Amino acid sequence: MSDRRTFLQVAGMTGLGSFLAKPAWADEGQTLQATDLKITEVKITPIALPDPPILAASGCHGPYFLRNILEITTEDGIIGIGETRGGLKRTERLQAAAKHVVGQSAFAYRGFPALLADAAANDKAQSTSDPAVYAGLELACLDAIGKASGQSLSRLLGGPVRDEVEFAAYLFFRFAADHPRVFDDVHLKDDRGRGDRALDQWGEVRTPEAMADMARQWNERYGFKAMKLKAGVLPPDVELDALKAINDVFGGQAPLRIDPNGRWTIETANRIARDLQEMPLEYYEDPVRGQEAMTAVRRETGLPMSTNSCVTRFDHIADAVKNEPVDIVLCDHHGWGGIPACQALGTLADSLGWRLSQHSNNHAGLTMAAMTHLGAVTPQIVHSSDTHYPWLVEGADIIEGPNLKFVDGKLKVPIAPGLGVNLDHDKLARAHEIYQKCGMRERNDSVTMQRFEPGWTRDLF
Repeated sequence: MSDRRTFLQVAGMTGLGSFLAKPAWADEGQTLQATDLKITEVKITPIALPDPPILAASGCHGPYFLRNILEITTEDGIIGIGETRGGLKRTERLQAAAKHVVGQSAFAYRGFPALLADAAANDKAQSTSDPAVYAGLELACLDAIGKASGQSLSRLLGGPVRDEVEFAAYLFFRFAADHPRVFDDVHLKDDRGRGDRALDQWGEVRTPEAMADMARQWNERYGFKAMKLKAGVLPPDVELDALKAINDVFGGQAPLRIDPNGRWTIETANRIARDLQEMPLEYYEDPVRGQEAMTAVRRETGLPMSTNSCVTRFDHIADAVKNEPVDIVLCDHHGWGGIPACQALGTLADSLGWRLSQHSNNHAGLTMAAMTHLGAVTPQIVHSSDTHYPWLVEGADIIEGPNLKFVDGKLKVPIAPGLGVNLDHDKLARAHEIYQKCGMRERNDSVTMQRFEPGWTRDLF
């Protein structure tokens, strides 16, 4: 009995003791206290951040993208912050979920899905069972736990396997930021203008030559090595020429990716693949829609296939094992249900012979930091991750200080407690004010595209 007691005492000193040890970043005289981190308040702030008119198979991005920012306050006064997907419906789900997690411990975040599922079952009018809702709450809890313990998020989740996380250039065809249709949009409520006052200076990118030049500049500016072309926008042969032009810029040495977002037919995907086989293609992402179509292309072409469309939930994995549509899965902690869920996906990927990267949609610096931590703690993420973050112009983020900086295509894993970044509440208030004024409550790329090209529809190529 005494041996067992001694063991537990030693374990407590080496475990919890180190967990609450004073870290190197702490101020002189600062102490850390054990806490239950009982949640007393959850604040949801919907925001709108500026977005250029970039193009995808879904159409054209509007003048803003939407996100929800979370702040959970604990009875100890510790505030954890998080970010998740935007839109009014999700804001309402977050607000409904907040009522159920108040009074819970931030340490108990893994129990929130069951808690919210029970709540949804009892209130059919207001569903709270949404992976992105949970992911936002989880992130805020992890940030609070990190601040309480003095540990970074990646250390809380098992420790980083890499100190830097690599990202890829995410290249979009686009209209110029001062295209006349931008200023006709009734949602536009900021002071951007034409010429030097445009949101950015990339100009129109609608030809292979312009796309290749953009790829060169992204490499020079951010150091990105892998080049991903968002396709499904122009005729497939034009997009193939654009990828060839990018390949020529880098002398055939840059890993290439192309993502038509399921807008090609099987026949088109197979035909384009013949030329892709002659290039350093890292993977072929969702050229067609659905597991069966992806399987057909994979079997016909032999190319490595990736997805963020046909395997996006754990429920999809059984069919994927049967159909064998992919080699690489692009995880997204908002869609898969949090960062530990993506770590679990990594464990499954080892068994299935899959590799991982990360999917991205427009996001702010809190998600950028979270993606960096996720990339650090998941060994199976062996392909550089996607990120929209460079499209967020300098000064438009909601974090303290400047936008996070890529060096040689990488971000260093934050070592400060929790996420390692902090909210700038003045910037947050500005982004919320734009949200209130602009009237955008859901993303609708097709409606925006029809303003630029009347009659546009999302037909297959």
